[in-house]
Amino acid sequence: MPKSRKRGGEKAHRKRVQERNNKIQNQRTKMQKLWEEEMMKRMQEMNSQSGSTENEEIDESQPLDLSV
Repeated sequence: MPKSRKRGGEKAHRKRVQERNNKIQNQRTKMQKLWEEEMMKRMQEMNSQSGSTENEEIDESQPLDLSV
């Protein structure tokens, strides 16, 4: 069975594989950072909105009308 060819030899092959792995890792890190920034932004929006809500008091002396 013939040995598979690697363009440019073993050294070039290892270099291409390492570059590919670095590219994938950089993309993953970038996407994770963007996701974390977006989540932090949304959490801050939620926290700021929860403080400005008004509590409505319920008058318990009158029965509730639940008819549709």
